[in-house]
Amino acid sequence: MGALRAGYGLGQAIEVVVERLPPPMSTEMEKVTRAVNLGLPLQQALEDAVERIGSEDFSMVVVAINVHYETGGNLAETLEIISDTVRDRLRMLAEIRVLTAQQRFTGYVLAALPLFTALAVFLINPGYIMDLFQPGWIRLLPAGAVFLQVLGFFVIRRIVDIEV
Repeated sequence: MGALRAGYGLGQAIEVVVERLPPPMSTEMEKVTRAVNLGLPLQQALEDAVERIGSEDFSMVVVAINVHYETGGNLAETLEIISDTVRDRLRMLAEIRVLTAQQRFTGYVLAALPLFTALAVFLINPGYIMDLFQPGWIRLLPAGAVFLQVLGFFVIRRIVDIEV
């Protein structure tokens, strides 16, 4: 954005990004610059970079650049707003991870607790647990318990996985 504000064109600003940013972003922007130098339109080169990177944030930047090409306006200001949005989103994501840390830990504990309990009972009285593995329908109980335990673990993970 600083390069755009300083009066550079978009192509020159991308070259500044290549020089100043560390990989992997500089590598991707270098591919964009190389594609443009070989004759590919800048919009297409950026779209190809979006497909390679797969970032929702970078996709917003490319959409803003494409809209700027069609309608004009102050691209530096638009990119400033997008960068503020991305920073706020990342900050909110970090806050959510902190606030859900206890619930994620609880999910791990609840998943592991029956296994440790069964192991402790097996060490104390192996015959008690081995009755669950006798031939017949009784074998369905441990299999059902493991299935429900795994299902519960994934339900807890899904509950605490909040999209930003």
